[in-house]
Formats: sequence, structure tokens, C-alpha cells
Amino acid sequence: MYVNYYDRDIKSKDENKTIGILLSTDKNKTIVNYTLPEDNETIFSTEYKLHMPTEQELINAVEEEKRNIELLK
Repeated sequence: MYVNYYDRDIKSKDENKTIGILLSTDKNKTIVNYTLPEDNETIFSTEYKLHMPTEQELINAVEEEKRNIELLK
């Protein structure tokens, strides 16, 4: 929903279609989902990586951030 809103109302006409990555967490579970445009043929990024992170790699990154936040408290 947010990706479609952004594409319709915010992004410039010269920009590529938006993809969305949702990172959601609570005390017991971290979830990673992504969304792509229906007719998606390519993905461009402002940061180049040789591969997209896996769902588990993203979950691990979120869990690490949660631990870092707890250490700051």
C-alpha cells in the first residue's frame, strides 16, 4: 500500500518504480517481507551489492539492532 502511494503521489516521473522492504519485530519474532511492482523487470538500488540479502540475513540484522538498542538502555 505504501509503495503504491509513494509511486502515485511522491516520486518524480524520472525515478524508477519503488520497491518496499518491511522489517517488523516484536519480543519473540522478526518478520521480513518485500513488495515489488506488478510488472517489475529490474531492480535498481542506491547501494550496490552482489546479491540481495536473504530473509534470514535481514532477520539477523534486525535482531542485532535490537540487541544494540538494549545495550544502550
